[in-house]
Amino acid sequence: MKNMKISKLFISFSNIKRISQFAGNEYVLNTNDIIIYSVYIPHFMDLKSDLYLFLNSIEIKKVKRFYKEIDRNRFIIHRSVLKVILGAYTKLKVKNILLDYDFNKKPYLVSHPWLHFNISHSENFAAIAISRKKVGIDIEHLSEDFKFSDLLPDVFEDDQRLIIQNATDKKNAFYTLWTRKEAFVKALGKGIDKDFKCIPCTDGQHTVDFKLIKNTQNWQVRSFDLDEHYLGAIAFEGLPSNATNLELHIIPNNMKDLLKIIPKKV
Repeated sequence: MKNMKISKLFISFSNIKRISQFAGNEYVLNTNDIIIYSVYIPHFMDLKSDLYLFLNSIEIKKVKRFYKEIDRNRFIIHRSVLKVILGAYTKLKVKNILLDYDFNKKPYLVSHPWLHFNISHSENFAAIAISRKKVGIDIEHLSEDFKFSDLLPDVFEDDQRLIIQNATDKKNAFYTLWTRKEAFVKALGKGIDKDFKCIPCTDGQHTVDFKLIKNTQNWQVRSFDLDEHYLGAIAFEGLPSNATNLELHIIPNNMKDLLKIIPKKV
């Protein structure tokens, strides 16, 4: 017990600072910056032909593998916007940004290992998290039709399940706890596995055994409202005692402003 490796995990709800007027001129990440970029997919549908030009041959092949047109369009939009944002922070040409994947299919940039990012999409929204710290994000649409009650015994421990069952708004409670687990395992690079049920997701401070997460860092998970009927959670390294600049930016939905993000000289 004396040598047991543990991590501290702090879970809470945050009112994230929203920046609706997009400032397309400053793309420098400080150590404590956690930036979330929100993309409302329907507003970008008219730009998909222009955004398609940002994709490389591997990504174009992936587009063609999607059976449904809506899935093809969503991929074109959120992948292209991701590459534009990565280009802004790395000063690379968008076409030269090549994503690789680890064994859990988490994307990363081999050329810039200091730049951590993660993406999540649900229905009409995509969200991209950027940081110098390991980061994971999950967003979910609060679907009216999704019957989640059958899932509870498989993905939540008893105390977590009771919170959902006793909640006034059970759907909101389910998605709040689910997104926290999902964001955390994405930050860890674990993915959903047999340990998913044991991942903490309730408000407060938790002690997590190394055997569960294979990690010795301390972590935070913050829930937030992305939009009406959309919940999100973001997980990142560090203690609450360390100052964190957590912001939510709205990506511009016209090519003129979007192109301002791309570095002029590379």
